[in-house]
Amino acid sequence: MNRGLLVAAIAGFTAAMLGAVTQPGMAQSPGFDAEGCGWYIILGCTKSRADAKRQLIELGGPIVGGGAGSRVVNTTDMDGFKDGFYCVADGPYGSKDDAGSVAWIEAIPDAYVKRGC
Repeated sequence: MNRGLLVAAIAGFTAAMLGAVTQPGMAQSPGFDAEGCGWYIILGCTKSRADAKRQLIELGGPIVGGGAGSRVVNTTDMDGFKDGFYCVADGPYGSKDDAGSVAWIEAIPDAYVKRGC
């Protein structure tokens, strides 16, 4: 996909998600499971913190996504993730189903759900 189309797709998705974030009664539950771990939607990973922050801003910043919000996570600090990466992630969510119900796949076809502690 060329960059112009990607930016347009992200802009449309961001606008849709901003509307979803402000609506009451969201289905997703931010939080952690009974073992203190959370479920994250991984939107992209890189070895560079600066590149990950840039990607987060391009996606609309920390206020987009499901009820948990998006952020850059350092995988070295999380059990269940491969060390040495900075990932743009939406989460944590209390369950895999809650994380999987957020519609990131529309903007990021390679997005996936992963558990981390």
